[in-house]
Amino acid sequence: MLALILIGVGPLISTAQPPTERSTPPEAAPIVIDMATPLEPERAPAARTEPRALGVYRQYIESMEESSGAFASGLTEQLLGLGLNLQALERHAEAAAVLKRGVHVSRVQSGLYAADQIPLLKAEIRSLIALNQFDEVDERQRYMARVESEALEGTPASIAALLDQGAWAEQAWELRLGDQEAHPEHLARSWEYYRLAYNQSAQLYGAQSMALLKPLEGMLRLQYRFADLQRASATGRAFDGSSHRQTSAMGGVYRRGEAVLMAIQGLKRANGVPAGEEAYDLARLGDWARWMGRRSDARRYYDQAWQRITPPEPAEAPPSEVGGTDTDFIPAGTATQRGTEKIGNDTMASAETTVPGAGAASVNVAMAAETSVQAGTENPENTARDDSHLTLASATETNNTEEGAMGKATDDLTDTEGVAEPEAPLATPPVDDPVMRAALFETVTPLPDIDTLQPLPAFRRDASGPVIVQFQLNEAGKITELERMIVTTVTETESTETGDAESEPSAAQVEDDPVVDRLLRKMRRTRFRPRYEGGEAVGTDMIVWSFDLNTSNADAMALQP
Repeated sequence: MLALILIGVGPLISTAQPPTERSTPPEAAPIVIDMATPLEPERAPAARTEPRALGVYRQYIESMEESSGAFASGLTEQLLGLGLNLQALERHAEAAAVLKRGVHVSRVQSGLYAADQIPLLKAEIRSLIALNQFDEVDERQRYMARVESEALEGTPASIAALLDQGAWAEQAWELRLGDQEAHPEHLARSWEYYRLAYNQSAQLYGAQSMALLKPLEGMLRLQYRFADLQRASATGRAFDGSSHRQTSAMGGVYRRGEAVLMAIQGLKRANGVPAGEEAYDLARLGDWARWMGRRSDARRYYDQAWQRITPPEPAEAPPSEVGGTDTDFIPAGTATQRGTEKIGNDTMASAETTVPGAGAASVNVAMAAETSVQAGTENPENTARDDSHLTLASATETNNTEEGAMGKATDDLTDTEGVAEPEAPLATPPVDDPVMRAALFETVTPLPDIDTLQPLPAFRRDASGPVIVQFQLNEAGKITELERMIVTTVTETESTETGDAESEPSAAQVEDDPVVDRLLRKMRRTRFRPRYEGGEAVGTDMIVWSFDLNTSNADAMALQP
């Protein structure tokens, strides 16, 4: 009984103890948060889902390789399709690797110069350009030129390929690809491509076909580039202006460019182009002569262009001759009508426009002269197949033989030795063409007037751009006055309304801007086609142009007339 009582009272005694005697639980550990680590674990990036077409191509390629090996028949087509799909997704590094493998497979399957390599090479080059790997682009272009010369020989596709290769070689020159010593070789290679395209076009389409214009235009651009290269090579050298080597180098470049332009003019005349187009070709001859410093030749060609689109004013006959002659019409530009003219300090006989056949013969002579200086190349047809022989009168060779004798052309250079005068064609009555007359002789045109060789950045013929300049030309097309204009915005206030406003200074202070200074220096060196009035070259009034030298806005400026 006593034991039961003790068992029941025991828990009560233990619960009745004072609070101070109770056992305290251990303190909890503090919570520490590391802010440097994310609260949630990093998630793995989601796997890139490829388009179904890529998967189909990859599976098909793998199955072909498993069944027929690494060089299975039809594998090149599948690699081309896979590469083009990767290009469409802008995965150019992967595309270039796939397409390069396709070229290798094609070489093994079909031979070194099989035609099915060409689409693979073109696609690979596009990806390399997107990756800005231009040295690799040039190497692949050279290889493709050898393939095309073998696979496309004697077809229209061969001509198109040669024109594309010529254009790329020009671009490689602009990009200055490769070693500095090898830069002129790009121009020589381009000339050779255009020469081959000209010859093949003549054989395939005929000597009077308009298809010959494309290679001729490429040759013309190259003559401008060759002349610039000669001038650059002579920069900083002191030499006698009457040096025979300098004169011969300048004369050689000038004659080749003149021969190409005569061929273009003669080809168009043979195909019956309008009088305005003939005048344009004559003006281009004048532009070339003006740009090369041949002022007398330039004025002769400009005069012919003017007379082709401007009928002569009717002359008042003396009373004794009224009704007495049977020469009612004397064509403009003939020796009888023009006689002998005094131009500057040069007295020269009148000159006629070129005969169609004479231009073609001239360009053949120019091409032969250009080809004859190739080192160890007796068969030019083979040069496009071997890069080691694909050089044509490179500027390095020219400098070694003529010591860069070109120099800077001067306005009063009058060397005409060795330049054959064109024969007189049948008389053609002039045609009144005010539109072409305004375009050629009333619009200020910087030279050279070729899209890819424009000497100045894009401009507007008004004061709407951020950089505004005004200049004046003399009768020879040379800038005599040039200055930058500052446009000041005037805010109308109460004082201006009452006429009490203080007078602003007439000339604002302009801070030196190196970019603008370079533009002004370039404009002073630029030559312009002279302006004509009444058949005579005249100076101009002040002309206002504006430029936007911000490269991001250059395209918008270029759209302006």
